[in-house]
Amino acid sequence: MQATRAAWSRQAKPIQQHLADGLVLRNVRDEEDIARCAAFVSVNVREISGITTERVLHHFPTLHLEDFLFVEDERTGEVVSTTCLIPWQCRFGKVMLNVAMLEVVATHPAYRKRGLVRAQISAFHDAVAAQHFDLSIIEGIPYYYRQFGYTYATAHAASDTLLTNRVPDEAVQRPTVYLRPATPQDIPDLVQFYDASMSALDIATVRTPEIWHYVLTAAQQPVYMIEGTEDNQVAGYISAWRLPDGRGIRIAESGIPSAEVAFALLRHCKQTTTGEIQIAWPQESTLVQVGRGLGSTVTPSDQWLMRINHVQDLLSKLSPLLEERLAQSACARFTGDVTINLFRQAYLLRFAEGRLLEIKSLGFVDASMGADGGDLCIPPDAFVRLLLGWRTLSELRDAWPDIVIRPARRYLLETLFPKCRAYFSMPYFYFGKMERAFQ
Repeated sequence: MQATRAAWSRQAKPIQQHLADGLVLRNVRDEEDIARCAAFVSVNVREISGITTERVLHHFPTLHLEDFLFVEDERTGEVVSTTCLIPWQCRFGKVMLNVAMLEVVATHPAYRKRGLVRAQISAFHDAVAAQHFDLSIIEGIPYYYRQFGYTYATAHAASDTLLTNRVPDEAVQRPTVYLRPATPQDIPDLVQFYDASMSALDIATVRTPEIWHYVLTAAQQPVYMIEGTEDNQVAGYISAWRLPDGRGIRIAESGIPSAEVAFALLRHCKQTTTGEIQIAWPQESTLVQVGRGLGSTVTPSDQWLMRINHVQDLLSKLSPLLEERLAQSACARFTGDVTINLFRQAYLLRFAEGRLLEIKSLGFVDASMGADGGDLCIPPDAFVRLLLGWRTLSELRDAWPDIVIRPARRYLLETLFPKCRAYFSMPYFYFGKMERAFQ
């Protein structure tokens, strides 16, 4: 199988923008640019990031060279700052959303505080708008990306920690498993196990066969197929590596349908390490749930930074999901208007017999004291968390007491925007120089 570019139709626009002091912002164009940018990232971020940059630019199936931006000092020919747009998709219910991931944000120390990242993120957002991405996402520096319109929503790189002494040595003979490195021939099974593991979620990253091919070949990720020792049947997969200083094993991803196989895998891990076993989320996964039954604990983690690129367009795209939620509730066949006011911009949702017929931008609608601002007045960053199902209206009001809900519309709004089971797995994951967990 050959990885193919452009999983959906889009066109990245060439950029060349002259900045101050002999600096120019432009796209990667050729092999020389790839090598220069990878070398820059290796020095200014970390070596493995440079390797990952080169592999992503050469092989990631949905990426165009023009998606990678850098600032060059024309006087010296040096690359002095970089950013990258990595395109992927997520599933929200049955609706497919296009996601633009902001990555490889780095600036040479001598060129900082000149607005180079700001200029690149502005170009990034222009590209996001022109190519009709639904969401932008980044794993970022605490607080920093808020200035660019990002807000925290959904767990990022979350995991549970299980001490190996909590994994029982069964007195009764149980099924055992062995692990072997995954190959491109395993991609159909990997797709099946991955999709099954994500089926319990309302929101999940899409991992296509082409991306699996990238993961196994160009990225050379430590992915293992789980097979039974008695029947040699494939029973799932994991991606795993050893933690530094002999602390144990990190299982960065798992697709295991059977609880019995999950128990067998944990016993297998116990034979390999005396340290801890970190089990990455989603927490709905079989392996995380089995680990919790044995006494694992949640490891502190952060959250993804999210930005809705065009609220009206995203609401329109999610119309089938909103209609489905109504149809399955006591609000089925609802007819009427719902006004959602983000304080600087309001939107009217017009329903008839449970169908969302129109979403209309109302511009600014006064929500000051005494004014009728609408059915829901909510700050934009709180609305991101609500729309993505990260928090309910009641939970959000603790942090945003300026949320105002019309009582007669509260049940309807809670029906339209319930709490969701969501987890964004990294579409391309890398493990750096960590030692593979199993040989």
